[in-house]
Amino acid sequence: MAEKKYSAVLTQAGEVALAEAALSGMPVGFALMGVGDGNGMLPAALASQDGLINERYRAPINRLAIADNSANVIRAEMIIPPQVGGFWLREAALYDDDGVCLAVASVPESYKPQLAEGSGRLHALNLWIKVSNTADVKITADLSLVMASAQDVEKAKNEAKDYADKVVGDLDTNIQQAIADAVKAAVSDAWELDNPVGTTRFFNQNLNPNERWPWSEWVYTGENKTIRVGKADGSNVGATGGSDNVTLQQANLPAVQIDVSGETSEQEEQKIRTSEDGEHNHGGVAGKDDPWEIGGDVRQLFNPKELGVTDDAGEHDHEVTVPAHKHTTSGKTASLGEGKSFSVVESHTLLMCWSRVA
Repeated sequence: MAEKKYSAVLTQAGEVALAEAALSGMPVGFALMGVGDGNGMLPAALASQDGLINERYRAPINRLAIADNSANVIRAEMIIPPQVGGFWLREAALYDDDGVCLAVASVPESYKPQLAEGSGRLHALNLWIKVSNTADVKITADLSLVMASAQDVEKAKNEAKDYADKVVGDLDTNIQQAIADAVKAAVSDAWELDNPVGTTRFFNQNLNPNERWPWSEWVYTGENKTIRVGKADGSNVGATGGSDNVTLQQANLPAVQIDVSGETSEQEEQKIRTSEDGEHNHGGVAGKDDPWEIGGDVRQLFNPKELGVTDDAGEHDHEVTVPAHKHTTSGKTASLGEGKSFSVVESHTLLMCWSRVA
């Protein structure tokens, strides 16, 4: 296996500092980073070092973070501004606030130009150091000095965008839910105001309000009923009565008397002849038997005390004179009807009628 060309190690001072941190609970503070050119050669990073072979620039750490918590790897970053340069980068080191070198590293060679040379760049150098426990390392940075790389900015931007999208999405969902709840509550309140208990509604179709509005309770008011206004004090509201059919009684007729009277038309005088009859006589006259002697030369040939008959007459008829006359009459009429009931239902349209009770 080929030997590593580039490496980073804790110095002996760094190992001691971390060991003391593990015992005391006071973490080690990595504060500064330095870079050097190794006097023209790529040096090997040795734990025995107490500094760089040829340091060219030192500055506060721009960022110190845990790169891999499970592997106890920390990442230290230093930013070299464009106006600093004119040297090669071959070695780097980490120092605490007192200038004690805690770690050294050999890095890929690169030239850091200076603006005065006609070219310049912002250079970020990152060192990954494996420690025994990341909890023993004080992860701090001076926020006034921190400079973010384009990658960090892009990552932060994406994370911020993802968070903003989530917040906006949650907010939009919450707003929509709040609006929906508010609209639902407003509609419910408006419906309750329009349909209080005691409301009666007509429907021109087969509709059951208990199914349409299940949070309320309705009862059917009855079939084949008409509506009549009750008392203003509500004492008879809900009462039923009446009938679609009525039988007219004598007591329902007008309280008047009906006189039935009249007369026939006048009959003019008539002369009527009887039919002819055979020989006959008539009774009802004074008898002829035992006639009275009135006296003198007067003789009465009938006896008024006895009734008799006339002399026989041959076949003949009689003429009877009927004088002009007329007749009066009175009586009862025939029955006016049969006493049957009759309908009092007017022309109508049938609707469903429900009343809310709860």
